Order: sequence, then C-alpha cells, then structure tokens
Amino acid sequence: MSDTLNIDRRFHQWLRSAEGGSCAEVRYFEWGYAAIKPLLFHWTMIVGQVGDYLTYDDRWCYADANAAKRGLRDWSGEGDPDGWHRHPRTGRRRPDGDPKREYVEF
Repeated sequence: MSDTLNIDRRFHQWLRSAEGGSCAEVRYFEWGYAAIKPLLFHWTMIVGQVGDYLTYDDRWCYADANAAKRGLRDWSGEGDPDGWHRHPRTGRRRPDGDPKREYVEF
C-alpha cells in the first residue's frame, strides 16, 4: 500500500469526523474533493484539495440533506452543481435551486 493511499484514507476519515466537519458524503475528482455536511440551519457542499486540513476552496448552500446529496451525486465536478440556493463567495442565490431564477444579493 502506498503512502498516498494512506494519506488519502486518513484525510477521508478526517472529513467524516467531527473535527473535519462531519461530512456525510465525499466524492473525489482529479482536481480534489467535494463533500456535503450539515450546518446549523442548512447543508453545504464544500470543495477543496485532498490533504488540506485548514481550508476549502468554495462552497454552495442547500436547503436540506436530500438536495445536497442529489447535488453531489449528479455533479460532474465542473461548473456549478445543481440544486443549491446560495453561493456565499459570489452572492448568487437561486430560489428553490432554480438556475432560471438566479440573482445576486450581497
């Protein structure tokens, strides 16, 4: 077993732990990872680099766990995932996850 696999396994376990955010589901892509986790009033999908224990690169907010799970499951890893209602970095909002109703609010 290579060291890389050990590091990835440890990182995956960390993401799933309370310390790592209690991520419910994680997917890996050529560029890094995407994971969903609960927040206080909604769910979020975070994306980042495998092995980065301090930060993540971006996130999208979802109304509930089912929407977040669908977004993660169906996402190609390029562009925006589907079904989110808020993208904090850009101020974009999509009522009911509908891209046709997107607007920007800061």
